[in-house]
Amino acid sequence: MKTQLFLIGIGGTGMRCLEAFVHTCAMGMYDNCEINMLALDTDLDNGNFSRLKSLVDDCYQKVKGYNKEHYPLSETLFSAKINFSTFTPDYSDAVKNGSFETITNYAYADETKKALAGVLLTPAVREFDLKHGYRAQTHLGSLLMYHSIIDEAHKNPHGKLAQYIQSIYDAAETGDARVFVMGSVFGGTGASSIPVIPKAFNAAINILTPGKTLGKACFGATLLSAYFKFTPPDDSLRSRQKVVATSKNFALNSQVAMMFYNEDKTVRTTYQKFYMLGTPNNDFETKSNSCETVTGGALQKNDSHYIELLAASAAYDFFNTSQKELETMRTEHQDVKYYYRTVNDNGRIDFKDFTPAEKTQEFAKKFAALTVLSYLVYPDFNDFAAAAQSGMLAKNNISGYEDILPQEVSGLKKYFELYNFGIDNEGNLTDGWLRQLHRSAGGLDNFLFNPALFGVSNIKELKKYEYNKKLFRDNEDDITPAKFSVGLFGSPFNSFKDEFVKQADNTSITYKIEKLVKRMYDTVNALYKF
Repeated sequence: MKTQLFLIGIGGTGMRCLEAFVHTCAMGMYDNCEINMLALDTDLDNGNFSRLKSLVDDCYQKVKGYNKEHYPLSETLFSAKINFSTFTPDYSDAVKNGSFETITNYAYADETKKALAGVLLTPAVREFDLKHGYRAQTHLGSLLMYHSIIDEAHKNPHGKLAQYIQSIYDAAETGDARVFVMGSVFGGTGASSIPVIPKAFNAAINILTPGKTLGKACFGATLLSAYFKFTPPDDSLRSRQKVVATSKNFALNSQVAMMFYNEDKTVRTTYQKFYMLGTPNNDFETKSNSCETVTGGALQKNDSHYIELLAASAAYDFFNTSQKELETMRTEHQDVKYYYRTVNDNGRIDFKDFTPAEKTQEFAKKFAALTVLSYLVYPDFNDFAAAAQSGMLAKNNISGYEDILPQEVSGLKKYFELYNFGIDNEGNLTDGWLRQLHRSAGGLDNFLFNPALFGVSNIKELKKYEYNKKLFRDNEDDITPAKFSVGLFGSPFNSFKDEFVKQADNTSITYKIEKLVKRMYDTVNALYKF
């Protein structure tokens, strides 16, 4: 029986969790898998969504083959096939910038319903612009998101959301369909949507295919509590925006949300697994290009946090749960099971914090291999992929990659810029996803790899960085120590080229760009003796 995987990220936090998940796919943690990914947000103009979309469309998909049919692979990087969809509720039928007040006036003639809304919702809540999300107004958001999904099924039965929900139904009828939802419980869109997704999707499939349900699908979700803060809104912003979320209330919001999840029978029986994630405090401050509170839009591009990788790891655990266990929970209508993950009190983040014990070695080595390739692709002076594609390495007995498309090489390069570091016009390194995770853990040697990896700040230092022997922390107990020698006058890059020649192309892989990535991956494994 084939298992099909469905992943949904909701709201700003959900976008960053999807981002972390895509990086685990790039590590090769989902061999021979097809991932059906849905980004669901009221504000798909926000910067975190833009970054996610670029990561998937401009990078991952191009590495799988530019304008080509993609296939799942195994024992390589970028092995999973990702199908990427989006959905954002459309409130434009009522007014250009929809509010709950205008939507209810537009949708209902029933004065009783209007009056009820007036009692339950303050004037400010009824009137604020919905374009930037629900702003921690979960009672409003759940109602609107549920009906937005239902309305979409009615109005656009052949749209992307309808196709996504239909694919869940088809997969559940013919195999093992698993749906995992990622988002926060302390904010607006994620907190509003997680409780209603199974029920709304179930109602939607009945609209699309009358009489049908998603009763055979299994659902899991992360419940991310408060883990960051941002610039508090001033009086001027409050006056203009009417309703603005404030991070000082996130901890209280989280507590109230947890009480709801624990008490609501519908939520407890529609989900099979909940993964509780949080940090001891929410002192991590997100970077912003604005000096004021950002409610949404392009300026909402928050840095990534290691807890989002923990959320991606929760998805990995759910997707690898035995079919029998999930089916028993679903068919017997058992209450949802809660799972918790803790890390060391000293703040040190280890590989074992992200995976079951039997998977720690595999996770560490795949993570490390992907990281090493970032030093072999992104910097122009070490861009092995571009050199192979251009024929510059023919003198090193490396050839046959000249027909790789330039878009595929640029996609690979762009991926590693987003993954680890970029280089600005002054030659300084900018922080990609991995370096942002290191900062979120407190810096120093708190996060997984050798701190020297994160201490490089410019091109000059980058050229001197010895990733051949400064990859893992010296006292890392959970993985096999890995390093390789380069000789007195050698370099890691030259050693890589020499070892690359000894490896062979995988004849079962169709596209040259994937052949190149696979051979580079095998070369790294051989050098480090993974």
